Amino acid sequence: ARNSLATLDVQRKALESEAEVITMELTSPPSDGVPPMGLDTPLVDKDGYPRNDIDVYRARHLRHRLSEIRTDHTKLMSQLNNGLQQLSLLQNSNKQQEEKEEQEARRKPKPKPKMDPTTGKWVVSNWDGTVAGIPNGNQRSFDNLENSNTPDATSTTTTITNQMTNTTITSNHDGDKNEKEEEEIPFAKVDAVAMASPAFKAGLREGDLIVKFGSVNTNNNRDLRAIMELVPMAASNNQGIKIAIRRLKKNTETENDTTNDNNHYDPHCLRQTLTLHPKPWAGRGLLGCHIVKYPIS
Repeated sequence: ARNSLATLDVQRKALESEAEVITMELTSPPSDGVPPMGLDTPLVDKDGYPRNDIDVYRARHLRHRLSEIRTDHTKLMSQLNNGLQQLSLLQNSNKQQEEKEEQEARRKPKPKPKMDPTTGKWVVSNWDGTVAGIPNGNQRSFDNLENSNTPDATSTTTTITNQMTNTTITSNHDGDKNEKEEEEIPFAKVDAVAMASPAFKAGLREGDLIVKFGSVNTNNNRDLRAIMELVPMAASNNQGIKIAIRRLKKNTETENDTTNDNNHYDPHCLRQTLTLHPKPWAGRGLLGCHIVKYPIS
């Protein structure tokens, strides 16, 4: 619930930031002595002709976009309010349940004291089942004193775990290699990048082929839905996203950015790693770029 609210809040900030920029352009005079385009003023002169001192088409476009933002913002605020109410109810319900369980546990008769085989001391049980009367007793179970982790047991467990890990790494070496090769296959393409956007500042350019987008790759992108879920989450946590791309050299003689075979790359296609910080900016969305599936079906 918290993650969902954080995502909605990032979307809210993005809409408000875009609306602010649009409002400023509509209400600012394009030049000295020229009235602004206006939020709702007529776009025609006193004779009924389109105003020749402004870009009428852009004025209509900005007004239409501002209307969309207001509608989306209203829906978003409703979702945020509902989410906050649900979260409050959930927190209160969980807290009441925890307090009830604690009271019931405290009222129960305590078991008889036991001899702790590790320390050689008599110990009693706390209300939550941990051990009272010895150091670090809150990390041990009163009902399972005999099987508590001793240093020797911990050392043995660690050794066994390391051996199992090493065995697993060795046996899966070939499988990991194949997975890495598959993950190098591009699954998306940058179709457009807006100037001064987070994507542009990160170094993304039109035509870049995306190999990895954070943890998203050709095997788990789910028709790019995984990217749409990851971006607002990263923005809400103010985190950057590592992106691996393939980019064609500008000085190559070939005109194609890749071959038609999705499993092979043009030898001039360079691999680069960028860091993208999704966030609200003056334009639409949190990235400022358009990403499409690759290869395009």
